[in-house]
Amino acid sequence: MITPLDQRLSAFIDSNIHNNRSFDPLDLDAEMMKETGSTSSQSASTSESKPLDQQQQQQQQQQEVNIPVSSYAYGPPPRKLSLPVPYLLSGDQRDQYRKIGIPLYEASIKCDWTAAEAILRKNPDLVWYALTENGDTALHIASSIKRSEQVEKFVGNLVERMSTEALELINKNHNTALYLAASRGNINIVRIMVEKNPHLTTIPGGARVKMMPLYAAAVYGNYEVVKYLYEKSNDLRDHGWDSQNRASLFEKCVEGDMLGKH
Repeated sequence: MITPLDQRLSAFIDSNIHNNRSFDPLDLDAEMMKETGSTSSQSASTSESKPLDQQQQQQQQQQEVNIPVSSYAYGPPPRKLSLPVPYLLSGDQRDQYRKIGIPLYEASIKCDWTAAEAILRKNPDLVWYALTENGDTALHIASSIKRSEQVEKFVGNLVERMSTEALELINKNHNTALYLAASRGNINIVRIMVEKNPHLTTIPGGARVKMMPLYAAAVYGNYEVVKYLYEKSNDLRDHGWDSQNRASLFEKCVEGDMLGKH
């Protein structure tokens, strides 16, 4: 059975590779604008702009560190992202870190829910706290572990205790736990988090800006995750997608031979 992802990839390849054309992100953008009827608004946005005053320049700089937004994006606008609470890692809180931080870290590494639950029952706010110098929470840590039923159970129980906002915490590499799970290929963990907070699919991560979780899954050849996240992406029109990362995704899917799979 041909999936929507296969159809869009096939169309992209037919118009570029088979005709000996180079990948041009603007071609794909133009095609999408036809579908959404947004050509006129795009044309208006390309008109000559006036010089920016100081306040406008500051606003533009602020926007550059937020999630990129295409002019025809769907869904709610991007939200400001937060780092986990670094309290336990401060110099004067080392005793607390040894008492509850290290045990929760070890429980997360082992995906020992019995041990983690005992700690979180007394300290429920610890789901917001960084447990490593890299700013990783318990969810970041567990989401990075190799796929297994024990990992899935641990993450499922942990996510139940977390708010949707807590799921959006990023570590110092700008990665959400979903981004890490997508990179790892943990499809069931990805589903657990996206079902609770669909907005997670629009938050980029990685060392570079604008690397979406879907792209991370494609880079590591995790087709099952690619297929699932694509189905949740509104045909790559969600906030966070632009011509550059959209074309990069298609290239990675081609390189990963993801056509014709079902």
